[in-house]
Amino acid sequence: SNEELRITNYELVVYPNPVSGKLRIRNYEFEKKELYNTLGELIFATKENEIDVSRYSKGVYFLRCGGQVKKVVVE
Repeated sequence: SNEELRITNYELVVYPNPVSGKLRIRNYEFEKKELYNTLGELIFATKENEIDVSRYSKGVYFLRCGGQVKKVVVE
């Protein structure tokens, strides 16, 4: 249906990016969000729309959600 298509075509939006505290995720309220390091290791997963990254080392991470991947810089 068109409704389904519209939902799956949402763009995954993450902000702020670079981030030092809480990373916020828009458009994917009920999906699982997975945060990976540059080695491809899953380091965190949640269904929430916020991830506190303050405890992670500075560097590049990848957020995967709804079949999309966004590069996230922790500073």
